[in-house]
Amino acid sequence: MERLLPADPSRLGDNRLLGRLGAGGMGVVYLARTGTGDLAAVKVIQPEYADQAEFRARFRREASSAGQVDSPWVVRVLGADTEAAAPWLATTFVPGPALAEAVAACGPLPDRAVRVLGKVLARALTAVHEARLVHRDVKPGNVLLALDGPRLIDFGIARPTATDETELTSDNMVVGTPGFLSPEQARAQRVGAASDVFSLGCVLAYAATGRLPFGTGAADALLYRTVHDEPELDGVADAELRALLGRCLAKEPEQRPTAAEVDAELVEDAPAGTVDWLPDPVVRMIAERSAEMLALPGIEPTEVSPESPESPGHSRRRVLALGSGAALLMAGGGAALWAALRDDDPGTPTASSPWVIGLHADLTGPLRESGRAQERGARLAVERFNARKGRPFTLALRTEDDRGEPARAVRAARRLTGAADVLAVLGPTGYASTLAALEVYDGAVMPLLTVSELSTRAAQAGIAGTDPRSYFRAATLSAYGAFATVTALGERGVGKLGLLGDRAGGLVGMESVLVTSSAASGQLELYLRVVPALASTSDLAPVTDDMLSRGVDGFYYIGTPERAAAVARTLAERNFTGPRYLDDACAAEAFVSGAGRAAEGWQVLTSYIGPDAAPVSAFATAYRKRYGSAPGPWAAEAYDVTRLLADRLTALAPKGGKRPTRDRLTQALAAARFTGVAATYAFDDQKRMKQQLLHQYRVQNGRFAYAGARDLTGD
Repeated sequence: MERLLPADPSRLGDNRLLGRLGAGGMGVVYLARTGTGDLAAVKVIQPEYADQAEFRARFRREASSAGQVDSPWVVRVLGADTEAAAPWLATTFVPGPALAEAVAACGPLPDRAVRVLGKVLARALTAVHEARLVHRDVKPGNVLLALDGPRLIDFGIARPTATDETELTSDNMVVGTPGFLSPEQARAQRVGAASDVFSLGCVLAYAATGRLPFGTGAADALLYRTVHDEPELDGVADAELRALLGRCLAKEPEQRPTAAEVDAELVEDAPAGTVDWLPDPVVRMIAERSAEMLALPGIEPTEVSPESPESPGHSRRRVLALGSGAALLMAGGGAALWAALRDDDPGTPTASSPWVIGLHADLTGPLRESGRAQERGARLAVERFNARKGRPFTLALRTEDDRGEPARAVRAARRLTGAADVLAVLGPTGYASTLAALEVYDGAVMPLLTVSELSTRAAQAGIAGTDPRSYFRAATLSAYGAFATVTALGERGVGKLGLLGDRAGGLVGMESVLVTSSAASGQLELYLRVVPALASTSDLAPVTDDMLSRGVDGFYYIGTPERAAAVARTLAERNFTGPRYLDDACAAEAFVSGAGRAAEGWQVLTSYIGPDAAPVSAFATAYRKRYGSAPGPWAAEAYDVTRLLADRLTALAPKGGKRPTRDRLTQALAAARFTGVAATYAFDDQKRMKQQLLHQYRVQNGRFAYAGARDLTGD
């Protein structure tokens, strides 16, 4: 990916552009984040072509064509504006290599892999043809390999098969890629679905042999051989596959099988969220490419804020290659302008009014357990500070509940940044809210400290791909937990790990799946299954059985606590006793109650410390006395971070009086070293915790019992 150019837009629709994926004769393709945080590929017609009726019509047709195809093996259209001055089309981004790249780097695919690939692509083309379309550019570069299966992309020259549809290409114009064109394409004749089947045969022959079936060389020579010569298929070892490819590559369209017939003849299971059908070098390539997308490189700013300069730097130590770019400067733009122009001026606080810390949390939505625990921890810290004799100022806590909804998160961030007496904010609770609100906070240079939003993506997704200036991650990122879990499983003698990634766990969960896949490479053998979010709990049992049939001797589930309980029950029924781990999102009462006795022995590594851990015993006692219950997840960390803010404010204004600016407080936090009850709080140049501390729990007697800490920091 290349950086955005100064002339590039920062947004197209709801898509925030992160960088350039490439540029072609028709336009530019950008990598972007959608409003929901997903990655997207956004294709835009170049300005010099946007006013040309033919190019605009072609682009309009591409958007329409891609939107008509319903298949899990074809990239999904996320949005489009074909009538804009610069028309654009957004599709799901697949963070994996193209088939052409994989074969070039790793060599030809084994016979079974070619059959599985052929079956999936045949199903994709069947969906294309059922939509009365012809793709017309099926080639290895338009087949992307992902962890959950391949995808067919690029409908740039697709066209309807209806005879009354108007062609956008001129007579005698060859459209497509030489080497993968059908004879009728090479002759510039009208093409139908059979043309795509011919191209599919070329793609599969290339995948099986690493060579084009009609050789290489000048385009005119390739076109001649395609029309007149027989394909070279001697390198295809599987006789049945070779015969099928021969029929696909028949010169006459009517002699070729349909895509549906190719699907039926290839007796292989389509990949159900697995990559076991691919050779290990290709699997590693896919995992590494996917992991690279977890944290995107920074993007050159077009403006620099003179008030808070930062220098690019390198983190002190990398436990895991999480793919982070240098810290770059970014002006606060829209959010700061909004705050400056709003009518309801909050006024200037008086010298005697409290110094306010904001709490932005999900207090009534899906993450309310964590949000309420953080509110209680923060409030306890404020009360204890205000009880001190001789304190230089009085603290107050202002709460904003976003219910876990991105739109509400933006409004909450605007209210907090627009209040002149709010000096810093703790939160938000989860990924979606953080992603939505981060630009508002960063635009106002509001110190924002989170203890529970620990994805790798959010910080670099929030401000056009750059590192936010004032966003601090005050706990260990979840990706480190995935990395440490692989290490822990290896230490317990696991040789073949079964990793079940459940898309119901959301983006952060899938991020951990990718990190685990990358971390396992070179440490232990991995068998990965990924199940869709819409799968029922009953669907998890056969997936679990499949994993056990592959001889896994350790198990790692990443998803939701309720579905983890179903997996635990299945493993118990099958008498599986190997090491079993959950991701931290599953360490909840719902898992223990749902799994019953099957929960016993399951372990988890979390970024938060539990109430029965010795370091937080005094805090837990005070919390119980104040609220009548044990502290929940992230309560101790929220208590610590609130005390950290009070400590930095006191250092900046030891006698009270004039309040420090938010920018000064941001700089003070960046230089801080504060010892709390849960951790030592100091930040690297990317505003992440220097101390990488995880906490281990094991289910014993129906509860998660604390089993100690793992410090990954090192030197």
